[in-house]
Amino acid sequence: MGLIRYAAFLGGVALLGHHLLDMLYSKHPLHFEGDVDSKFEGVRQAFQQNFIDGWEAEGASVAVFVKGKKVVDVWGGYADIQAARTWKKDTMTVVFSTTKAVAAVCVALLADRGRLKYDDLVSKHWPGFAKNGKENITIEWVMSHMAGLHYFDTPITEEMALSHDLMRKVIEDEAPKVAPGRSSGYHAFTYGWLVDQIVRHTDEKKRGIGQFLREEITQPNGIDFHIGLSPSEEYRVARVSLPQLSGLLGEIWHDKRIAQQVYNFWTSDKNSPMVRAISNPSWLNVVTQCTVNNPDQHFMEQAGALGIGNARSLAAIFNLVWFLYMGGVDCK
Repeated sequence: MGLIRYAAFLGGVALLGHHLLDMLYSKHPLHFEGDVDSKFEGVRQAFQQNFIDGWEAEGASVAVFVKGKKVVDVWGGYADIQAARTWKKDTMTVVFSTTKAVAAVCVALLADRGRLKYDDLVSKHWPGFAKNGKENITIEWVMSHMAGLHYFDTPITEEMALSHDLMRKVIEDEAPKVAPGRSSGYHAFTYGWLVDQIVRHTDEKKRGIGQFLREEITQPNGIDFHIGLSPSEEYRVARVSLPQLSGLLGEIWHDKRIAQQVYNFWTSDKNSPMVRAISNPSWLNVVTQCTVNNPDQHFMEQAGALGIGNARSLAAIFNLVWFLYMGGVDCK
């Protein structure tokens, strides 16, 4: 019992020291900009309070459209807190899995134009896909994470990720890990490469998803979102950080369920589908490292995790969907 108490004491001292150092080196003046409709002033206040209370440690942006009208467009904090680089109106960030929703809009546009149907077999448009038990997989199953391809057995290198031809061959040779269409398994990274190939095989111009998005959706509507960022725009990308220990403890204190989630992750079988889904590619690490800060990854057309934009551009894309299909107004 004495040993346990001593260990607990040392742990408490370490946590206190970490928290004090965190406070000492990470405090910068609060910084906020942007505009809101007067009816939505409470959103601005809540956004700023998130920083004041310490829940947002670095930088962020929030945008809201209501019935086609932009009513909230605010940003604040720091794009790189160590460099004291403030978050500006045109600052962008890696949006991780939100990219999947943008990719889904591209597929929806192709469906609207009659280039595909969701209940089409993938192999109808991409004959080489019909190998190793994948012949009955539909586009709908891919889009809803039911294709059984939530991880690849083939280790994905950066060279492969930069070549849509190499990724096509990898996917064609893969086999489903579970029976397709029967259950959902989150396709964390594989979704991006699968959807890119679906776009390439159904678009009449055979464009990749990044080019399709740019030419059909973002550029014509003045939307600043990218799947495959031009190196000339790299200076606008915010730096992403892993959560600090003190912040993680604060989250756990606020919601005890987070502790269970952290425990489940770190004690899970390293060969479990979940771990394998986020471990390949090894160079795309969002758990123990922040490899998404590597500019070499930002120009990859990875539609599952590496989209780059901000709240305004994301809101504008989905407002555009509303505008086209619900009779809204201009989204710019």
